[in-house]
Parts: sequence; C-alpha cells; structure tokens
Amino acid sequence: MQQEYILQSFKGVNEPTISRLHNLGLCVGCRMQVIQRYPFHGPVIIEAHHQRIGLRYRVFARLLAEE
Repeated sequence: MQQEYILQSFKGVNEPTISRLHNLGLCVGCRMQVIQRYPFHGPVIIEAHHQRIGLRYRVFARLLAEE
C-alpha cells in the first residue's frame, strides 16, 4: 500500500531545489504518495500530480517537517 503525505514546508531546502520542485508542481499543502523507498536513507520516489519524482531522503524528510 502506498503511503500518502502532505507537503508541510520547504524550510531547510536550498533555493535551486525549491525552484525545481515548484516547476514540477509541488507546493505547500500538495498531496504526494510514496511509491518506493530505498534502504539506508536512499532516494524516495514520490508521485504528485500524475508524475513520479525522485528525491534525496534528506529533502523528502524536510518537506514533511513541521515548521
């Protein structure tokens, strides 16, 4: 079963990454589903707006962190 999350904030993510995620349609409050997690804090594959995006674990964790 795929887990669904809501993007909480971009706090702690660098500006080029934020810009790229905005270009891909991600914004605060967007729903995203985790398609696959790789072990040992490897990449996380999410699906948002009918597209799949690979994120570093650190970036993914920061998107879910409450401010």
